[in-house]
Amino acid sequence: MKQTIGLGLGIFVQHGREQEAADFYSEAFEARQLKTHRIDGEIAGVEMLIGGTRVSVAGSNPRREEEPSYGGPFFPKAAGAVSMTILLTVPDLETCFAQAIVAGAALRDRVQTDTEGRRVASLFDPFGHIWMLTERQTEAERASSDQFVAQADRPGVSVLRG
Repeated sequence: MKQTIGLGLGIFVQHGREQEAADFYSEAFEARQLKTHRIDGEIAGVEMLIGGTRVSVAGSNPRREEEPSYGGPFFPKAAGAVSMTILLTVPDLETCFAQAIVAGAALRDRVQTDTEGRRVASLFDPFGHIWMLTERQTEAERASSDQFVAQADRPGVSVLRG
């Protein structure tokens, strides 16, 4: 079947911080900067590639900020003041997590194992967005997780971690 749908992501930051955000994503998550967009000589956005996903980092339009009735998108005014999280699957959770912290991210949730047996962590980027990091699982780990979920679906079986 031919794939006809693609998905990209637009991350809005405070106007004037577009390049700073792009630099952070490059340092923290090994994003590749593909193209910079300018309006009247000012950076308006940066196209990036994180893993295989196209990401556009753009500045929130100051006119929309002044006239909220026009609607967003707006940049987060505080850490976590967002309506979505960004899920990033990485091969080495500790390395990515440490890299992001060194680049300027703030701790949200330490590295831990979730109820499906996956290693996860989360952080706030310097622009208020929440990044949920999960470690890529091997086939054996995935099979084990699938078995865990199947057990959780059976009535009367408790699989909560202590």
